[in-house]
Amino acid sequence: MNKRNVLIICYIFPPIGGGGVPRPLKMAKYLGEFGWNVHVLTVEPAYHATLDPSLLAQLPGEVTIHRAKEWQVLPNRGGAAPAAAAAGTGQHSAASVKTVLKKQVVQALKKVKPYVLIPDDQILWMPNAVKLGREIMKREKIDAIFSTSGPVTNHLVARKLAREFDAKWVADFRDPWTQNMHTSGIAWRERMEERMEADVMLEADAITTVTATFAKNFQDKHQERIKRLELIYNGFDQADFEGLEPSHVAPEKFHAVYAGILYQKRNPRLLLHAIRELIDAGEVDPKDLLLSFAGVFDYPGYSENRDCVEQLGLGQIVRVLGNLPHKEALGLMKGADVLLQIGDVSADAGAYIPGKLYEYMGIGNPILALNKAGEATEIIEKFRLGQVADPEEKDAVKQAYLQLYKEWKAGLDKQSGESDRGADFAERVKPYERREQARQLAALMDDLVE
Repeated sequence: MNKRNVLIICYIFPPIGGGGVPRPLKMAKYLGEFGWNVHVLTVEPAYHATLDPSLLAQLPGEVTIHRAKEWQVLPNRGGAAPAAAAAGTGQHSAASVKTVLKKQVVQALKKVKPYVLIPDDQILWMPNAVKLGREIMKREKIDAIFSTSGPVTNHLVARKLAREFDAKWVADFRDPWTQNMHTSGIAWRERMEERMEADVMLEADAITTVTATFAKNFQDKHQERIKRLELIYNGFDQADFEGLEPSHVAPEKFHAVYAGILYQKRNPRLLLHAIRELIDAGEVDPKDLLLSFAGVFDYPGYSENRDCVEQLGLGQIVRVLGNLPHKEALGLMKGADVLLQIGDVSADAGAYIPGKLYEYMGIGNPILALNKAGEATEIIEKFRLGQVADPEEKDAVKQAYLQLYKEWKAGLDKQSGESDRGADFAERVKPYERREQARQLAALMDDLVE
């Protein structure tokens, strides 16, 4: 049987790394096994906070990647260091003035962006993405489009192409759009985005999303518009863990690891304060402790997390590793005694299941989840994966950390929890495996096309 052709539209795709990448990457990796030739429409490689070119090695040779340029409003997105001072006082002064003016312009543009770049910054990618998308649609005879957000600009590109060509369209939401906890707060802009979202829900042949809560919220809000709604979880890829060797190991240490991005509403500062109090109370020995953070500890221009480490005198037990290639980050997790899951503190954060949780599930080491109650905490409790605490309740954080520390101190093997998960653990977590999710998407697209 001849394979059908799918166009995956996703701005965030390797060599860009980070939390939004695995879903489109793994779909591209496995859809070929289920009768679909894969084409990916993404952005040309540019500066990004988490670059990881090694991820491209996961893709079969049959996957074709098409890259469209993005228009730039803010020059020098990488934040390159200023050029070396020119010889001579006058030239040096002129260069300094130029640098100051440039910073002022950049700051002004950042303030204007929320009022101009709608629905997100990546709207500047759309014109070239649509142009290249038209060429792909014509040349490759695409049967189905799969757009996955964020950014939601991906869906606007897909809507334009789906209107012009005879192809089925699946709009995939890794996060909500207008029901997101991170909104602009600009009333007229939010009304505009409400209309955009309604159009996408109405025109897409199917909507997919990653949690039952998201699915219910979409259904409640858009039940008269949505033709078909499917839940396809995020998950983990068993292949990522084959032959995985621990890295950055810390013998004789109670080693807690966080791998991912931290920001204002998702930060480790309450945990650090909790650990400081446990040390001061004599309940944990600081000589036993190590916390490793891989990824983005503080965004450029911010230092709250580093400042907190210094203020609490925890510099000897906190290790900031920066961005690591994905395989190395998995090795870091493999060698840990505890895997930290630090969630957002927004009221509706419990509706989200962090993608990192699934990788932690695949690794198998105990999890300390600082999450609002919701689907993520239910998964941890259902599969007996570790300890859970509210990220705003310091006493709960202290008790959860202390419990895992005591288990480590008692010499319990960090894999001992596996026997408690049940003999059918592998079968029960099958919906969270990437190959199974690609099979689900392939079956949905087959159904739509047929």
